[in-house]
Amino acid sequence: MSAQENLLAPLEKFGSFQTRVVIVAYLTAIVVGPNVWMTVFVVYTPPHRCYIPELDDGNKTSEVDYVVVPSNLSNSSVARYIPVVDGNLQKPEWSSCTRYNESTTAGQGNVGVVSCDRGWKYMTEENVITAVSEFDLVCDKSWLAPLVPSCLMFGLMAGSFLGGILADRFGRKKVLLGALVIMCASLSISAFTPSWIGLHVLTFFIGLGGIARTSILTILLSEITPNKIRYKVTVAHILVMAVGSCMLPLMAFLLPNWRHLYGAVGLLHFLVLFPSFIVFEESPRWLLENGKLDEARNLLQKIAKINNVILDEAKLLELGRDRETRVNQEAEKKQSGRRKLSYLDLVRVPFLRRRIIILSIAWLAVNVSYYGVSLAANNLGGNRYLTFFALVSVELPGHILSYFTIRKLGSRVAFMIFSSVCGVFILAVPLLQTVDDTAVIVSNVIGKLLATGTFSLLYAFTGELFPTLLRSQSYSVCSVVSRPSSVLVPFLLGILSPHHSVLGDGSNRHWCRRRNVLFAGNQITANAGYYGRCKIAKQIHHKS
Repeated sequence: MSAQENLLAPLEKFGSFQTRVVIVAYLTAIVVGPNVWMTVFVVYTPPHRCYIPELDDGNKTSEVDYVVVPSNLSNSSVARYIPVVDGNLQKPEWSSCTRYNESTTAGQGNVGVVSCDRGWKYMTEENVITAVSEFDLVCDKSWLAPLVPSCLMFGLMAGSFLGGILADRFGRKKVLLGALVIMCASLSISAFTPSWIGLHVLTFFIGLGGIARTSILTILLSEITPNKIRYKVTVAHILVMAVGSCMLPLMAFLLPNWRHLYGAVGLLHFLVLFPSFIVFEESPRWLLENGKLDEARNLLQKIAKINNVILDEAKLLELGRDRETRVNQEAEKKQSGRRKLSYLDLVRVPFLRRRIIILSIAWLAVNVSYYGVSLAANNLGGNRYLTFFALVSVELPGHILSYFTIRKLGSRVAFMIFSSVCGVFILAVPLLQTVDDTAVIVSNVIGKLLATGTFSLLYAFTGELFPTLLRSQSYSVCSVVSRPSSVLVPFLLGILSPHHSVLGDGSNRHWCRRRNVLFAGNQITANAGYYGRCKIAKQIHHKS
């Protein structure tokens, strides 16, 4: 046993210090949980039409007249100003982006139309104000709405890349607390931003801080907890975040103004920020590995006192000598031409290159399905708050089910079952639209459960196919490569929407078919990639 292991051995128990850190970590996880999905409610696009002063000043138009196109247009006051969208609609709707250039009587031939030059009239639930309705991100500006969740995903991509690098360079505590401050500030400022530009920029930083906090805190928890419970503590951290996500629909329902929602979540972040500054400490292992012996000594003495254990300080002197020996050994390795493994080895070595390419494709494909099903919650019908709650609440059983399935059947069979069945349920959604809205929602929820399990399985066994010294690099590469797909998902949902100017045909059924074929196709791609990965691994195993 090395001097460092001897020094840390008395701390290999789950004491009061670890309890405090884990409690605060889980509190931050609950608070951060809603961050990824808030844009579902923030950029919700309600039904809308051109604003007509003659009708809408003083709310003269009845709610029914606005939403439903009557069979007899002559009885409708809206029909004098707003054309009916025709095409493949099962139910006619008022045009969202055009109006007649002058008042007309329904059925009197062709009358020219113009764009909505006086603004829009939005039909939402009582007191609901979204960023879309406030900044008029519809029609010609409709591309700005999906850009908000895309900015969040881009922040997740940047945070995935920068978080680990900065934590290795400057320490876990500094970067972790910095990420929390970034989230607090971004959420709070977003509640007062005067323009859509500020919303997009700040949403990027919300994503960046969120993923950096999650990845760094996961590392910190693994470095301060005993080996025998390390896996359970880190997995529970992910599950607690899923519980936090379940709070979002209730918060969005109680706070229908998107600014109030951002402000409330920002306030919760501030409430956990103060205990985070007090409880979180630097990782003793990081201090020792970076030669900060004095800081490590003080921190270990503090932890030992809290945990009521005895710290052998004489081991610190031995550790200093061991470190000097390791430095000399590394210098000898450099002189002899031996080097450390790096990201380049994932490309340089042929069989590692094949594996990382296949797994990156699988990660990318699963990302599209996982985020796509969740971000499309507003278009599934029914109560959008309950629908989204169902979609996020199944993440917890999805992770648990994947854990027991993989222990029973193995990673290869478990992944193929989850991925294949997920594709079936996603493809069934367009067919069920003619049956019942409840059946559509149930099928999507089951698909989300299986997509979560697929993601969990893929994450759990990616590192198994790589050498120990390349496992963290393999996760980083797969995560960063897969993020662009999640950035594009909101735009794909927009392009495939029924009102898109290029591909839209006005049919919600056709939109749902295109969307779900895309998601199911990605599950099939991931399935094929994982099968190829397992086949390659098996061939290499036989050759060796």
